[in-house]
Amino acid sequence: MINIRIILFFFIATLGVFLLLRIQGRLETKETPLGIVSLELAGTTTEVKNILQTWETEAMIGTAKNNILLDFLFIPLYSLLFYTLCGSISVRTRRIVAKMGVVLAFGAVIAGLFDVFENILMLLSLEDHYNDLTVLLTAFFAITKFILLGLALLYVIPFGIVVIVRKLMYGDDYARS
Repeated sequence: MINIRIILFFFIATLGVFLLLRIQGRLETKETPLGIVSLELAGTTTEVKNILQTWETEAMIGTAKNNILLDFLFIPLYSLLFYTLCGSISVRTRRIVAKMGVVLAFGAVIAGLFDVFENILMLLSLEDHYNDLTVLLTAFFAITKFILLGLALLYVIPFGIVVIVRKLMYGDDYARS
């Protein structure tokens, strides 16, 4: 059984590093309204070039590099948070809901791995080492990461509520459904 303290630790640490990334990584400009996500999702070398030129002009390249380096701390936190949440829900449910939890728990780990690849490629882009393939791979890893994490969130919220309500209603001895 997963200890609530583990989940709280990962939640608080994830939230704290997320807020640190938002404060430190102020990379929003007219050309990059999504900040670092604009670089993650850039689909062409022209888009990457425009982003880099904007950040160079605004003296934001160093901020972008530091933000990506901080993201390496964020990755294991959010990956383990979603892995733990999905896994915890899956052992308290049955049938398809339990199976989905196992798949999504591993999906959270894959999302973290894809985020590592994405960050490495973005760091290379910030050093002007990018081409059509690296830009495409960066966007692929980012989009896949966001999809996997979005699915995990769509699983955790409703089924987490169900698990909590059952625990409150029936205590530790509630039947798995």
